Amino acid sequence: MRPLVIALLTVLGLAAPAQDLKQRFGLNFSATIPSDTAGKLYGKGWKIGVPFYFRIGMPVEGRLRVEFGHFNQGKAMAGSYGVTYGPTSASTRLVSYDWLINLGERRQETGVDFIIGIGGAHWWREYTYTYSSPGFSNTRQESDHELAFAGTVGFRFRINPNLAVELHQVLTSLPGSSRDFKDAELSHTSIGLGVRF
Repeated sequence: MRPLVIALLTVLGLAAPAQDLKQRFGLNFSATIPSDTAGKLYGKGWKIGVPFYFRIGMPVEGRLRVEFGHFNQGKAMAGSYGVTYGPTSASTRLVSYDWLINLGERRQETGVDFIIGIGGAHWWREYTYTYSSPGFSNTRQESDHELAFAGTVGFRFRINPNLAVELHQVLTSLPGSSRDFKDAELSHTSIGLGVRF
């Protein structure tokens, strides 16, 4: 958990000098579809987010996004030597600082924003581990957790100042491993509705 807190404080430190006191918050509700390695492990899911908005400049708005979610159980996967992994489910947490870049000539109440963000993800995974051989089978429940850096890219469609539809992709990579962004276990596509207060 400590690396995620350090990542959050670093992101906040980078963003703080550009922010002013005009901040607002909201609620985001999204459906998620796991992608890359996560697509092999988990089923579809959901997440709920609390975003905090900061005015940076005319075409750009900053957003701190804190999300909690869940991926449903996916399909079991056959391993070697009679081992079967899964089905697997996961509870997720994600913190990201996003830059919302207005794609219009000037910022209006409605319009489209390009999203780029960086942050960290934590997930608690639960799965079934089964070993089978002729005349013998052993099944047990396993659980573990992982931390990863997370990048976000996507688009936000502002219907009015207080309502928006958002489509984004989250890409994760485990620090210190040989994985690259394509092999991440928490990558997902998200589509949802954002309400701003």
